[in-house]
Amino acid sequence: MCSRSLGLGLALALAGCGSVTSYQSADTLPRGHWQAMAALGTGVYSDTPQETRTPTATGELGVRVGIAGDTDVGLKLFALGIEASIRHRVLHTSTWSLALLGATSYGKTDTMILGQARLGGVATRRYSPAFSLSTGLASTGSLFVPAGGGTATGVLVGAYGSLDWRFTARWHLVPELSLHRTVHGDVPVDGAVAQLGVAILRDF
Repeated sequence: MCSRSLGLGLALALAGCGSVTSYQSADTLPRGHWQAMAALGTGVYSDTPQETRTPTATGELGVRVGIAGDTDVGLKLFALGIEASIRHRVLHTSTWSLALLGATSYGKTDTMILGQARLGGVATRRYSPAFSLSTGLASTGSLFVPAGGGTATGVLVGAYGSLDWRFTARWHLVPELSLHRTVHGDVPVDGAVAQLGVAILRDF
């Protein structure tokens, strides 16, 4: 629905149609510790009924803070929208971590409002203090409200994979690939979404 309403991929991104990227491992921040993020990504919204593919570009800025031993929260800005998220680690060993993820986002322009809620989980395998791999699953529900009236909804399910390379004591590079499919409705698209991005993280 977002891609049909806005047409061009860049317009889609600037309209606040959101992002399905996470850039999160299962390793939560210690209480009182902070992390800043800047990310750029590109993707494709593939509409099955219309047989169209709409490219998109996203820019994101975010911050996270640890609020408990195994829980942190975050705030992320993207184009004309904002996302709040929570991450809770349920398993931690010397090499593996498992966490539950939740997020809600809101985007608004002159022509539309888009609200989204996401639930998921992520598993992380640490190979060294500097390198880890993560894979996650997510389900995203969307509500689209055009300025002209009416509503539309949709549910995406999908997965993502990322690696975390800590190239200094405080800096991380996190490339991520995510693939999602619409299982209900047509928001943000009646089809599939693929995104590839890279984030820079800084620990404080």
